[in-house]
Amino acid sequence: MSDAALPTIPEEFLDPEGTGEEQDPDLSVEETELEASSTTLRKLWAQWMCRKGSGRYADVEFFGKKIGGVPEPAVDAYRALEMALVATGYQPKSRWAYNCRKIANTSSYSLHSAGIAIDIDPKENPYTSGDKYAGKLKPNHVSAVLGIKNQFGDSVWAWGGNWKKPDRMHFQLDQGPLRVDVDWKTVPGEPPAGEISEEGNVLGDGSKGKAVVEFQNRILAWDPDALPKWGADGDYGNETITAVKRFQEEQGLEPTGNIDGVTAALLPSRAEAG
Repeated sequence: MSDAALPTIPEEFLDPEGTGEEQDPDLSVEETELEASSTTLRKLWAQWMCRKGSGRYADVEFFGKKIGGVPEPAVDAYRALEMALVATGYQPKSRWAYNCRKIANTSSYSLHSAGIAIDIDPKENPYTSGDKYAGKLKPNHVSAVLGIKNQFGDSVWAWGGNWKKPDRMHFQLDQGPLRVDVDWKTVPGEPPAGEISEEGNVLGDGSKGKAVVEFQNRILAWDPDALPKWGADGDYGNETITAVKRFQEEQGLEPTGNIDGVTAALLPSRAEAG
């Protein structure tokens, strides 16, 4: 996504957490540690900071709305976050991830500048002193999110509500780009229809059903002539494989012919597919 194509940031997210991120201690830890400080995370995700490096972004939807873009390696982490909130009954009114800006009253860039933090319902989950569960986010919601682990057994997400002055709206990745591989056994609920999240849960040769139809329609939204013989028939055969490979090559991805999390995120949305 080029800077020229960046969406307009909703006004409520222009300075969502004030000095919240300034609280996160500078632990100077390595990526192998369980908890990473904001300073460490800025270094680990430097190639995505303000879209000035070589890191690639995916314009994903979160609860049905675009959130400004997230790093491609973090796509599955955001899908897991959505699944955890859905499973615990949380439905956000507003949400936003990417926002290139500095933390208030500091020279450090917010983690939103790398798309690795998301603010959820700023009005309902305010950045104020007091009970960290005084907002809309409750213990069951937060515990489900913080229970998401990577393949090493480490937490994928951290919550600003646990800071000395709770930043209740704020979730941020707690790992670098090489360690956000979600262990889907730790994620409650089932992926939404048409979503591909797990490395082992890809669509490929021989797949059938509604999820295949969903992504065949997305392929047709990308190129109406991509499936000339069979169309969106729910059968993942050679015609679909060829089309997916061509799409992946266009996006600079390895042309596997399978639809994994990154390929799914880059395909046009269901709404765009019409």
